Amino acid sequence: MFGHGPSHGIRALFPVVFDRVVDVLRGYKYASNIYFTVLDAKPRAAVFIGGRYSLMVEGFMTAITLVIERGDSTEVRIVTQSNNPYGSRGGDLGMSRSYAVDILDSLTSGLHASPSDVVNVDYMDSSKSHLLS
Repeated sequence: MFGHGPSHGIRALFPVVFDRVVDVLRGYKYASNIYFTVLDAKPRAAVFIGGRYSLMVEGFMTAITLVIERGDSTEVRIVTQSNNPYGSRGGDLGMSRSYAVDILDSLTSGLHASPSDVVNVDYMDSSKSHLLS
């Protein structure tokens, strides 16, 4: 039976407006090099899909980032996954977590703002989705 590799989730709230967060993520290719859209919804929401190759996991890693407008603040949810569950080194050596943290750090740096209410979820799967809500 084939499954996905290890996954990691992060939720954070940034004290900046939605458009600034979207602009920073669009500029970070590993967060947005596959797909990007702003949904026609209230509150406003955007979806980013990015990917990068990792030698550590001997394969491709995927990131999905959801951005949700929360008045003068913006909520960001990041889920990353390594796509090689059977790497010769076993597991992903924390690379899915590192990828999620890289995206969060890029936002922090690009926005010149620190996030609050940061939640990290190791070994993310659908049974833990409520932890990012």
